[in-house]
Amino acid sequence: MQDVDKASALTILTMEHNTLQMIRTATITDATGRAGHLLTTISASMIALGFVAQVVTLTVLLTLLLVVFTALFLIGLATLFRTVELAIEDFQAGLGINRIRAVYAELEPSTRDAFVRQLHDDTLGVEVDGGQTGWRKARRPRLLGTALGVPGLVNLVNGVNAGVVAGAVAGLLNAGLTLAIVIGAVVALVVICGFGVALDRIGRRGLAPISTRYPRNHPN
Repeated sequence: MQDVDKASALTILTMEHNTLQMIRTATITDATGRAGHLLTTISASMIALGFVAQVVTLTVLLTLLLVVFTALFLIGLATLFRTVELAIEDFQAGLGINRIRAVYAELEPSTRDAFVRQLHDDTLGVEVDGGQTGWRKARRPRLLGTALGVPGLVNLVNGVNAGVVAGAVAGLLNAGLTLAIVIGAVVALVVICGFGVALDRIGRRGLAPISTRYPRNHPN
């Protein structure tokens, strides 16, 4: 960067920094909006089923639960995978912003101590920048498949939906209340864990093409 005119470099970097920040704002807004729509749909469906439950037989209610929550599960799947894509895009933008800060510090070393956010685009630098402290030895942050982010929240809700579907099927097969609850709980746990592992792998693959240029042991 020493051979590049500082004024031109700063103009380019500032424009890219602003673009990445707008991307982060857009992805966060989109992800939370989609999760909110999913929760609103589930809430409205449960209220409607609550009214219907007062005037129908148990068999009819279980059938309605099966149909409605199967539809909610499918809607949740679409929401889940889209929020994962948005989370990856947001994280890529975060990596880019960290890298730009490092270049700022290279262009003008006197400003380095003024940054309160991270200047490193390695795993630990990104985790610290996001307030995360876990998975210190991971190649990339592994929060995409957990309940700490929007994808994790949607995954949790989707697992509960799957458990309701399984419980309704068990009830229709005359499995008994206790057994239906157990089956529903087991299915919910399996779905949450299974998709959690899948989301983690998808997230790491989405971030893998981005190399680390400014690790914490970088001289700047």
